[in-house]
Amino acid sequence: MLEYDIVIVGGGTAGAVAALAAARNGCQRVLLVEAGSHVGGLSAIGMTWGGFFDNNYRQVIGGIPHELVKKCQEIAGRGYFQYHGDGDKWITGLASVDGETARYVIEKELYDTGCDIMLFSILDGVKMENGRIEQIEVVSRLGKESIRAKYFIDATGELVLADKAGVRWEHGREGETQCTSNMFRVLGVDMDKYEKFLNQYINTEDLDPWKKETGAIRRGIEYWCPWKPNGFSNMPKSLGIYYHGKNNDVILNCTSISINPLDIMELSRASYMLRKEAFQVLEYLKEHVDGFQEAYIAAVYDLAARETRRMIGDYVLTMDDIVVHRRFDDAVGMGAYPPDIHDVEGSVHIPSTREFNEKSDGAYDIPLRSMTTSIANLLVAGKCISATFEAQSAARGIGPCMVEGQGVGTAAALALDSGVSDIHEISIRKLRQMLEEQGVIF
Repeated sequence: MLEYDIVIVGGGTAGAVAALAAARNGCQRVLLVEAGSHVGGLSAIGMTWGGFFDNNYRQVIGGIPHELVKKCQEIAGRGYFQYHGDGDKWITGLASVDGETARYVIEKELYDTGCDIMLFSILDGVKMENGRIEQIEVVSRLGKESIRAKYFIDATGELVLADKAGVRWEHGREGETQCTSNMFRVLGVDMDKYEKFLNQYINTEDLDPWKKETGAIRRGIEYWCPWKPNGFSNMPKSLGIYYHGKNNDVILNCTSISINPLDIMELSRASYMLRKEAFQVLEYLKEHVDGFQEAYIAAVYDLAARETRRMIGDYVLTMDDIVVHRRFDDAVGMGAYPPDIHDVEGSVHIPSTREFNEKSDGAYDIPLRSMTTSIANLLVAGKCISATFEAQSAARGIGPCMVEGQGVGTAAALALDSGVSDIHEISIRKLRQMLEEQGVIF
């Protein structure tokens, strides 16, 4: 039997930051359990980190997320914030972070802080007692481990721990769910030629020039594809291309498939279908688009469902909360990743800056009560927090997920330090004071 103070199940974007926050706030025994081969999730495979700045270019995310960006920049020299300024932006700023550097930096910070990491390990069972999680069972390629802890954090993305503990959840919206996608890394690209191609053949409406540094920030996602939406029914509806400062090395985000992400057989087949689509996209680019003639796929990453289970917690965050920037007295920070719904056909639905600015500056509070439930020693962070279908499409962004992770990790550490056995008994005033001292922006 392994004994810890805090156990985080799920080592993706939110879980890694939660573990780091828990350890930095004085917890001596922290364990991070991850089913895959590395921590960091999408933030560590080349996805840009969005949601750090509101529509007025005010920074709304600091703390650990901001620190990680800076440390990646120090090592790789190509982790930086990108701004688009006025025009057809859909997001005001992205942190461009090299994926391999992010993996190294996040794991180094965790180990340097004293966290234990258990990779290749899947949650297999939960033992409850008097409304609390007493222990969990984890299975790896080397066997089964029983693990006790005082507090648990579910950062699995699929709400696996909370579901096994009996927490209620919902999925989709009236039968609708967001599409599932993967990302793939392409080498051998001449981005200067690609940039020129888009401005010469695609930018026929004389919009702001397309730039490789800010391509992922542009609002006109369909328009800025290297193909027009009409006439290419076999191509994706959009193409996100993430440039991290190296001219021949990019990450593509464009594949999509409509499945039930809670069905393992559908997930398994989707993994192949998305890989197939990645190769089809590159074949088209090589034949028709300048800059891709010598390109080749270096890696196809694991698929990711944008939404699976959403917890029904102590409070369900709503779209109205986000649009009007409702203030919460238990907010653990803010995010500014916009609502971003990918429909079953792969089309992206994002409110324009003008529409979003009628009531809001684009920032929103993330309340602790959307990450707690009736189970006294359980917190939840990441894309499975308690939110409506629409609100989740914003709160699932990498920036907000990091804020959620720092919030719940700090809250669990405070609960231990305060000697309380129920997360609902901690001092919210003290929690916010701790977070603010650590650079979190309110």
